[in-house]
Amino acid sequence: MKRLRKTSERGNALVEFALGFFVLWGLFAGVYQFGYAFYVYNTLLASVNDAAQMAAKLDYDTSNNTAYTTAIKNMVVYGDTTAGTRSLVPNLTTANVTVTPDVATMPTNVTVTVTGYTINALFTTYSLNNKPRVTIKYYGQLTGS
Repeated sequence: MKRLRKTSERGNALVEFALGFFVLWGLFAGVYQFGYAFYVYNTLLASVNDAAQMAAKLDYDTSNNTAYTTAIKNMVVYGDTTAGTRSLVPNLTTANVTVTPDVATMPTNVTVTVTGYTINALFTTYSLNNKPRVTIKYYGQLTGS
């Protein structure tokens, strides 16, 4: 009896590996992209929430509110009331943070918002306009003239 060789299946494993590799690579890249964007947004949300809680307790000077807003913006970007050298998330600046106290005679609420920030993921970018945003009741003391 003669043995028949299966020459038609030669190199089949290499083709299957190549196809499977690109499918798995695309899947893992998509999971990484979603996870990274979720991580950056969660970090932004936590820093905005922390800054809003601090804004609710910080003294508000009616004659000069720039020190108040600068401290809140630095808290969002650097995690501290003083300006640092490295932001919590890449490419976030104090220009991307808006602090809006509802002031008639004294603040009643304070809103901290991130505007115009873009998350650069692996294959795409996510633009955040007015997200995340936290509004909190103001409990601090009022100073000034």
